[in-house]
Amino acid sequence: MDIEQSKARVPVQSRGIQTKSSIINAAKELFEEKGYHGTNSKEIAARAGLATGTFYSYFNDKKPVFLEVIRNYYREITETVLSDAAVDILNMEIRKKEDLKKMIHELVRALYNAHSISPKLHREITAMIYSDPEVETLIKGEEKNSMNAVRALLSKISGRLAVKDIDAAAEIILRSSEEVIHRLRMFENTIPDERILNELEDMLYRYLFVKV
Repeated sequence: MDIEQSKARVPVQSRGIQTKSSIINAAKELFEEKGYHGTNSKEIAARAGLATGTFYSYFNDKKPVFLEVIRNYYREITETVLSDAAVDILNMEIRKKEDLKKMIHELVRALYNAHSISPKLHREITAMIYSDPEVETLIKGEEKNSMNAVRALLSKISGRLAVKDIDAAAEIILRSSEEVIHRLRMFENTIPDERILNELEDMLYRYLFVKV
């Protein structure tokens, strides 16, 4: 099934829009509670307070609903956390070493805050990436926005960087940060988050700005 074909139909009337939204919200709750494979379309309809037939008039099955939930999740991250943070970071004045450290701090904290939105759902999405090509393709598309933001940040301070390959550096920064933050948000840890984040910031600063 192609991702474009799997998108839910777009209702025109306000009642239809509300019904579709109710289905998506109910599905999000169930995917968080029971996971994708532990949830079925009948349960989603019941949670939304709708007949199963009504569910099928908007979605063919639970898969397109899951893809819609993913889109909404990344839209929420982009609109509520990353967009404002990206603007603030790119507008920062960089005059001294402390400014560079603050920039890294703001970047790491923005990613951390982004992953604080529905961490259980994020865990389920991450698991599905490895088993479902449609989910993998969708996530890769969504991640382009984050990668472009990091590239823009590095381009702004390119004259101060110890690294030469900005594209590769953006990949390393985003992937390493996300891997650490995923662990913090999805699992129990013996070391407090703050200490881990501080070390992550220090690691990124040394990688980007300290010449060997």
